[in-house]
Amino acid sequence: MMNQITLLSITITIIAFHPTLSFAQGQQQDTLQHKYQVVKTKNSERFVLPFTVANMDRKNPAVYVYDKPKNTNWILTMQNNLSYAVRQDAKAVVILKEPPPSEKFIEIAMFSDVSKKFWAAINTHDAGYIRVYERNTDGWSRDQPIIIAHANNQGLSITNGKRIIVDRLSVNGFNLGSIAIYGKDDPQAPINTYAGNITFDVAFGELANSPIYYLPLGMLVGVGGTVVAFLVVKKRDKS
Repeated sequence: MMNQITLLSITITIIAFHPTLSFAQGQQQDTLQHKYQVVKTKNSERFVLPFTVANMDRKNPAVYVYDKPKNTNWILTMQNNLSYAVRQDAKAVVILKEPPPSEKFIEIAMFSDVSKKFWAAINTHDAGYIRVYERNTDGWSRDQPIIIAHANNQGLSITNGKRIIVDRLSVNGFNLGSIAIYGKDDPQAPINTYAGNITFDVAFGELANSPIYYLPLGMLVGVGGTVVAFLVVKKRDKS
């Protein structure tokens, strides 16, 4: 039977900003560093990336590195406000990585409104790369944010803006160290997006000391640097 999920959301006014870009080169690969407004509190961190990050290529993604890894207990909310090119293959790929030298990452792909193709994948040293969810049409929604969460004793949970698609999957822990974004598989490919942005909010820390801990992880969101919990009601349909 399907669980019915009701979300009560809170709207927060967010101050607009104008991101600018600068470039840097590392020994292993080129990375694009962004200058943008970042909002931090004791247990949350928020940043917004411009649409241009989805026009980076796989080998040269945009990368946001957290000052300190978000260890074990965290809830990441992504609000995709990108305007895509009118093509089925136009996409934005978001990769959550553990700090080096770990090979573990979580990958989320969101395709244009033409198809709304979506996938979620996990990469670990032992199992390699596995897509744990994939849908070729109508796979994600802008109505609610994409939410990825991990905690002790609860594992990994992911929502696609509609429902929980990965529920408490054991990945043997996950320390969120950085987020990479790209869209092109080849540098010469056409652009994927032409306007908009994508917002990332993470809540982290001792969630057991907060009411947040007792709500399903996939239904929680931090907005505007302040943690906002969605009220989740699950009802079992026994008909």
